[in-house]
Amino acid sequence: MNKTTNFKKFVWRLLQGNVLAQSLVFLTAPFLSRLYGPEVFGVYTVYLSIISIFSNSMALSLERAIPLAKTKRVATLLVKACLAIALVLSSLMFLLYLLTGMSLFSLLNVQVSSHVTLLLSLSIFFGSAIQTFTFWQMREQRFSTISYAKLAQSTTTLGMQLTTPGLGLIIGDVLGRFASATIQGIRFWKTRLKVGFSKRNLRFLVRKYYRYPLFSSGSLFLNALTLQVPLLLITYYFGNEIAGFFGLGQRVIGMPIVLLTSVLGQVFYSVAAKGMHTESLRVFSLFKNVVKKAMLYGLPIFTILALLAPSIFAFIFGEEWRVSGEYVQRLLPVFYLQLVTVPVSQTLYLLGHQKTQFLWDASRLMSIVALFFIAHIQQLNILTVLSGYAILGSIFYGLFLFLSYRALRNFAFGT
Repeated sequence: MNKTTNFKKFVWRLLQGNVLAQSLVFLTAPFLSRLYGPEVFGVYTVYLSIISIFSNSMALSLERAIPLAKTKRVATLLVKACLAIALVLSSLMFLLYLLTGMSLFSLLNVQVSSHVTLLLSLSIFFGSAIQTFTFWQMREQRFSTISYAKLAQSTTTLGMQLTTPGLGLIIGDVLGRFASATIQGIRFWKTRLKVGFSKRNLRFLVRKYYRYPLFSSGSLFLNALTLQVPLLLITYYFGNEIAGFFGLGQRVIGMPIVLLTSVLGQVFYSVAAKGMHTESLRVFSLFKNVVKKAMLYGLPIFTILALLAPSIFAFIFGEEWRVSGEYVQRLLPVFYLQLVTVPVSQTLYLLGHQKTQFLWDASRLMSIVALFFIAHIQQLNILTVLSGYAILGSIFYGLFLFLSYRALRNFAFGT
């Protein structure tokens, strides 16, 4: 079987589970929008944003080394280390809340009960575990396991949210993440090698992979924070209701983005991690192919939304959600470029250009925070702020694509 056939096979295996999972999200969204109001959606969206930020770096980015490990023994040790670190840090997060009463929700002026803060800590751990196991499956090229886990997560989450609205959106999400982590965890347990945390092994991990916590984790945290900071700042400056409208819009437009970026991104990372130094020309060709496919696949969807988003949202989710469609129209440029960029977002990282990646992430974050702060001082309305964010975000994504393309081209051709 040639390499092109392998690539198509991997994409198809991932696509099957992702299509089903995202289809369930889309089909149930109109029912959820009628069961839960904008303010409830606002809290739920903040909860999801916090998980996205912290689960991405809770294992100190060591999970990124799993596909790169030279032996299965080392990869197994890395998985166990990631799980242990994530468990300790997520537990400390909840302990801090118990001792001080301060939580990530309170920092954003979002009032929630103590059990929601506990659920947040659990979800952050489960999210980190899912990410860790996903990198293991990518190393083993068990893409069907990733797809099954995604489908189980969506089914469990949406089933609980629809059938037991009294328990709320968050409990359903926690149970969904638990289901996904369990499926992937069982597969890992069956395919792992038996290796423990001896002093020798721990010293090896520290010597070999200390750069990941020191350099990569900060960049990954900044990247995740920057993706979520608009929602967090909207919550802080404009309140839960506006955040709810924004959150639903982000959730709907995020469906094609998650579907395409997760599939293309996981395949690109899996191939690039193993072939960056031995088949760099192939990786460069794959980079261009992935970007081209993301642009073409996303264009019809984004064209329809550009013309009809408010009407579509009002028809599907109810008239009160027309506002979400208006928000989406303003944000289409940045979301489209995000769709194109995210599948190859690990390029600079794989090339060892962590400094460039960090500077880009930090600059983007500071620019977005400055935009919202100035908008608050000038008392600009939300539509104006979203238009400004769309322009700013588009500039940064375009810059990232240029930097990644140039760095990979130079590496592949030795220039």
